[in-house]
Amino acid sequence: MELMTPEGGTLFWTALTFIVLLIILRKVAWTPILHMLEERENRIKESLDKAEKARIEAEKTLAEQTEIIISAQKTAREIIGKSQKSAESVKEDIVKQAHLEAEKMIQKAKRDIELSRDKAMEDIQKLAVNLSMTATEKLIGRSLEEKDHKKIISESLSKLEDMN
Repeated sequence: MELMTPEGGTLFWTALTFIVLLIILRKVAWTPILHMLEERENRIKESLDKAEKARIEAEKTLAEQTEIIISAQKTAREIIGKSQKSAESVKEDIVKQAHLEAEKMIQKAKRDIELSRDKAMEDIQKLAVNLSMTATEKLIGRSLEEKDHKKIISESLSKLEDMN
């Protein structure tokens, strides 16, 4: 039974070692990690601002296309006086083309925004995983196996979500 009961000295040194390790990790690992996350957050905000500018530009282009459609309709009305059938055909072609171009531009802007957001999220996730794995390997002093990686990743991600 004596082996099962810890001595006071062992408890003291274990607690002291744990506290010192915690302080070192806070200074060495936690602060740089937070700094990198803030930098990444700023880059994401810049990307979102750029995406918003692209969306505004797409709306301007849509307005220009609308003006083109209105102009095409006026031209079509003039042609109606000359030839009803040919004017109707020209009007439909111009409207369809303008709508297709406007739709393509809107879809492109949406894709660009989505791709930027997805890439930013993927980069943050990779960074968090790499930092967690490096810190964990340094903490335990050995390389981890694949099953350890998955367990540590899921635990780290859940802790990060709890922090937010």
